[in-house]
Amino acid sequence: MRVLTALLLVAGLVASNLSLSAKDDKKKPANELAAFAGGIVYSLPRTGIHIEVEVVQEQLIHGPYFAYAQKYLGINNAAKADVENWTIINIGMETYGEPDPNALYRATGSIATLLSLTDDGVLLGINSEVKQAESKLITNVFPFRRAIPDNLWSDVSMHSFLSEKDTTKRAGSNFKSFEEKAAEAANDILKLRKRKALTLAAKYDKLPPDGDAYKVMVTELDRIIDNYLSLFIGKTFTKKYKHSFNVVPDGKNGKGIVAFRFSPNVGVLPESNVSGKPIMLEIEPNTEMKQKIEATGASEVTTKGIYYRVPVLAQARLLNGADILAQAKITIAQLGVVTALPDGLLNGEYSIEFHPVTGAIRIIKTN
Repeated sequence: MRVLTALLLVAGLVASNLSLSAKDDKKKPANELAAFAGGIVYSLPRTGIHIEVEVVQEQLIHGPYFAYAQKYLGINNAAKADVENWTIINIGMETYGEPDPNALYRATGSIATLLSLTDDGVLLGINSEVKQAESKLITNVFPFRRAIPDNLWSDVSMHSFLSEKDTTKRAGSNFKSFEEKAAEAANDILKLRKRKALTLAAKYDKLPPDGDAYKVMVTELDRIIDNYLSLFIGKTFTKKYKHSFNVVPDGKNGKGIVAFRFSPNVGVLPESNVSGKPIMLEIEPNTEMKQKIEATGASEVTTKGIYYRVPVLAQARLLNGADILAQAKITIAQLGVVTALPDGLLNGEYSIEFHPVTGAIRIIKTN
């Protein structure tokens, strides 16, 4: 009995190990078959347009003596108030790709194991190791406006603000009027201009021993004159800014898309800020090309297979009213047609690469 019991115990352990081993053997193929049965979901790309705008901001801060510019210096039309002006100096357009939520498909069977996808699920290749390019596009950047210094005119006079002393007082005790200070500043400007003229004339009579010292002297005179002149005509501050926007045309038409807004007084604004004038992105697809693609039967899709896009060439324009700011010919995926790859290319003997922006076939080669 003891021998029989021992034999039964050993047989039970062996049977148990064989059962666990069988379960482990079945577990891996079951998961693999489940992956084949469930399939792999992938997306075709749609084409977006990355717009970069460079603008210049000019801020004119009016001078404190603007009211006396014509009277004492003969300068007309001196700025009476602060003025801000923005100008578009450069615009560029570049295409990029992203997943199209209206073009999602499922690959089943063994072909599902051969797909190469981007990080966001866009089809890049079949039976091919395709590396995804890194995107460096930055969008919707609105930098802070540069602050104007609080004390623009730290040196507003070469003279005292108090009136001259008289015979009864050792020093002046009354402040000079605003116009008196403006008259003094204007008189200083005229004197400095005369001194500069004499210095330049002296260049031809008797040069200073050091040529560099002569240049420094003239430069310093110009700086002082400009500083005092700004008291009447104001100071101008200039700075450049860059803004970026992403716009995705729909698959029907691309007309009437607001890319961003622009105001000469405020600058570049997002599409939602209606205080600026809309800058429109107009897309004009090549309809003749699309009709000929459809005539080939490329738009006929089946219930199985791997799909890709045949894109269409289009003319893209950025419009400020009737003025064309920029234009370019670009290829747009979603304006084209979706079709299936021939079955003969899906037997594993071929490697296929797709363009990540347009979805078009880039390379077909045998392995």
